[in-house]
Amino acid sequence: MPRIFAGLLLLFVMACPVYAELTRDQLPSDAANKISDEQLELINWMMFYYKHPKPDEFPQWLKRASAAGLLKDDGRQFPFLGFEASIFMMNADKIPQWIKAIDALPEHDRKNILIALWLSDTKSGKSALQVKSRRTLISGDNYFNFKTDEDSPGMDHIRNTYMGYLDIQWGRFMATGNEKPVRNIISDLEFARYLGSQKKYPHPQTDEEKDCVIKEILFQTAVWSLRGNFQMHPKVLEICKKVYGEKVLNSHGQAALQGLLQFKTDKNK
Repeated sequence: MPRIFAGLLLLFVMACPVYAELTRDQLPSDAANKISDEQLELINWMMFYYKHPKPDEFPQWLKRASAAGLLKDDGRQFPFLGFEASIFMMNADKIPQWIKAIDALPEHDRKNILIALWLSDTKSGKSALQVKSRRTLISGDNYFNFKTDEDSPGMDHIRNTYMGYLDIQWGRFMATGNEKPVRNIISDLEFARYLGSQKKYPHPQTDEEKDCVIKEILFQTAVWSLRGNFQMHPKVLEICKKVYGEKVLNSHGQAALQGLLQFKTDKNK
């Protein structure tokens, strides 16, 4: 059964109340001891990219992120996939010149970045992936369960029950600052009605039981990540308030969002 992974980005964001930049002293001691200065700088560049977009620095960021080991753990790549694919989408004209820098990276890291390029579903990305060596590298099975031998679904058509869905949306937001990925995350609050599924189905057997458990985990992860990112990104809080006022969620989602906003209000008192 798929697990819901919280990416490296979210693991650090949720750990502490920060407002403009993640610093070492704001991290729990175990995380502070594991992250290097280089990794911290690279993560900050990614988390706040939408505020000061610098696409010309992106190839160098990929090179440094690879060298720093940020692109090695497949289980933590989902936010990076969302971030990288969004950068490719916004800068499709630059892909032909960026691809040379990507080709110079280690094979494992290069594969993950090329999957992000495939996910971007851009004309120039498709052209770059026609090169046999690149196409061969991403063909077949991959950790992310993407069918890269087929046409890309594009990021707007990833199912919201996909195990990396939430982290991909956060990566999209941090690249663009757009409302849409945050709204996608908020929509998973409607899964509140599946609370108790893990207790009810400790060893899910049927597809229906598995679906219920996955939706409960997605709900819990959405709550956790939204709450943490209220601190890091005030814009996320603004979007949540806007969605709550629109009353577009079902009753479960509306109640969950109200609880999140109330928690934020109470915490600030």
